[in-house]
Amino acid sequence: MKTTLLIDADPIVYRASASSEDELDFTPDVTVVTGDFKKGKNIVKRNIKELSERFDTDEMVFFFTSEINFRKTVDPQYKGNRQKRKPAGFKKLKNWTKTQYESIEIEGLEADDALGIAATCGDYNNFIVCSPDKDLEQFACRIWNGKIEFTQTASEAILKRWMQSLHGDACDGYAGIRGYGPKKAAALLKKVQDGNYYPAVLKAYLDEGLTEEDALRNIRLATILSVDDWDAEAFEPILFTP
Repeated sequence: MKTTLLIDADPIVYRASASSEDELDFTPDVTVVTGDFKKGKNIVKRNIKELSERFDTDEMVFFFTSEINFRKTVDPQYKGNRQKRKPAGFKKLKNWTKTQYESIEIEGLEADDALGIAATCGDYNNFIVCSPDKDLEQFACRIWNGKIEFTQTASEAILKRWMQSLHGDACDGYAGIRGYGPKKAAALLKKVQDGNYYPAVLKAYLDEGLTEEDALRNIRLATILSVDDWDAEAFEPILFTP
C-alpha cells in the first residue's frame, strides 16, 4: 500500500509566490510589485516532486485554509497581529494548485483543522502529515515537518494541545498565561496523573488572576480540530466545553 501524503499546502504556495515576486520601476515615482506565475508554478511543482521522491509515492492530498475562520468568532482579535499582505499572485497560484492536485478546503476552517480531521477520520490507513506547523503535533501520527520525520505518540499529542492552551501562540495572536512557555506548561501538566488536564489548566489561569472565560477562549483557539471536534452535518466545529 502506497503512503498518502496529507500536505499543508498553504506554506508551499506562500513561499512559491513570495519567491516569484519582483519589483518593477514603473515610473521614476512608482514601483510596481509583480508576481511571476510561471516561476511560482515551477516552484510548487519542484516542492511536490521532492516530497514524492522522498516518500516514494504519488498519492497526495493538499489542504488549504478557508478565507473564513471560525476562530474569529471565538476571539475577533485572532491573528489580528498579521498585517502583512499576501505575496503577489498568491491567490492565483493557490487556485491553480487546487485545479492540478486533489485538494481539500473546508469553509470556516484552517488547513490545520482540515488536516486534523483527515488524520483522525479513518479514511487514510497509511499516511504522513507534511507540515512545518507545530500545531499538527497535536495528532498521533507520522509527521514530516520539512526537516525531520517522526511519529507523534498519543500521550504527547494530547499534552501538546493542553500546553498550547497554557502558553498561547504569539504568531496567532493569543497570549495564554503571561510567563508560561513550553517548558513551564509541560512541567505543570506532567503532574496530572489521570489525563484530565482541564482542572489543572483552569487553576493555572485563576491563580494568575484570569477567568474561566479566558481559559476556555485559549483552549478553543489552541485546539486543532479532529474528527470528533467537527459536526459534519451542521458543518461547524464542536468547541471544547468542560
